[in-house]
Amino acid sequence: MHRIGHGALFFSPPPGAPPAGRWDAPADEFGVCYLGEASFVAFAETLLRKPGESVVESVELQARGMARFRVQRDLRLVALHGAGLARVGATASVCTGPYAVTRAWSLALHEHPERPDGIRYRARHDDDGFAIALFDRAGDGVRELETRGLLAPDGAGELAAWLDRYAIGLV
Repeated sequence: MHRIGHGALFFSPPPGAPPAGRWDAPADEFGVCYLGEASFVAFAETLLRKPGESVVESVELQARGMARFRVQRDLRLVALHGAGLARVGATASVCTGPYAVTRAWSLALHEHPERPDGIRYRARHDDDGFAIALFDRAGDGVRELETRGLLAPDGAGELAAWLDRYAIGLV
């Protein structure tokens, strides 16, 4: 899910901007593209940022598009969930703690000699699903298949499913 006007494969932060995302490099060492393995994850991570919200505004949906990607090659992702946490000496709190901590982990993993392509973690706003923080060096590993606006008629069923899943209204 992305803002219309940004490419779907967007590595944050934009040039000259400070880090804003959870896994962004602390001092602009690399870019990060945030992906959801399922569309409901992208919806929750993008539009359900304030716990307890009961509505989403159509203006927010109108400003965004949903892209689907195909994985072009095996991506080497660090599993920051399940048994993967113990393998790297962490707990799940590394994924939900302060951004200074998650950014330090992101930098350490990015700089690791094995050069992983990114991080796979449980989504913070719906931990039934997984999200991926893809490092910019792995941009060739995915290809955009399609993009459509969130209010496009052919996506009405999916939008209804998201609203139903989270019991939220549309205004």
